[in-house]
Amino acid sequence: MADDPSPASPEFSSIVASLATGALMALGGESEEEGKPGKPDLPRARYAIDLLEILAVKTKGNLTPDEDRHLSAILHQLRMAFVEASRKPPTG
Repeated sequence: MADDPSPASPEFSSIVASLATGALMALGGESEEEGKPGKPDLPRARYAIDLLEILAVKTKGNLTPDEDRHLSAILHQLRMAFVEASRKPPTG
C-alpha cells in the first residue's frame, strides 16, 4: 500500500473557509436565479458564525499568527455582513 498516496490532510484554513462559505451562503449568497442574490437565512448564518466563534475560543493560543489573523478577519467580515443583512427589510 506504500504506492497509494494518502489524501491531503485537512488544514485549519479549510475548516474556516468551509464554515465561512456556509455563513455567506446563508446571508444571501444562494441564488435561485443566476446573478441574483438569494433570500437570507439569518438563523442558519448565525449558527455558522457561532461555530466559527466557538472555534476561535477553543483554539485561542494554539494557532499560528497567520491562522489567528485569518480567523479574526473572517469573523469580523461575517459579523458585519450579518448586521447588514439583519437591517434589510424582508422581501416577499
